[in-house]
Amino acid sequence: MPKIVLQPQNLVLEAPKRCNLLAFLQSQGIAVGSACGGKGLCASCKVSVLNGEKNLSRPNDREIELNSRNNLQLKERIACQCKVLGDIEITTSYW
Repeated sequence: MPKIVLQPQNLVLEAPKRCNLLAFLQSQGIAVGSACGGKGLCASCKVSVLNGEKNLSRPNDREIELNSRNNLQLKERIACQCKVLGDIEITTSYW
């Protein structure tokens, strides 16, 4: 099972392969912004990928549009639009 490392806490979680990143984090009691409830409308669930970006699914059309509209940085991803494919290390500004 893929490992998700949350920084700065250095918390390690094991996730089912191909799980939705936002849904998994919320199921583990991890606070993640989500004004739209994970429907891919608000981009408040963005996370910064510190390591393992290739281990997330490719950005879909909705995520690409949100990235453009919200001027996200190269290694920022929308958690509700990502599937976990392997080990990743992430952070967000409010952890």
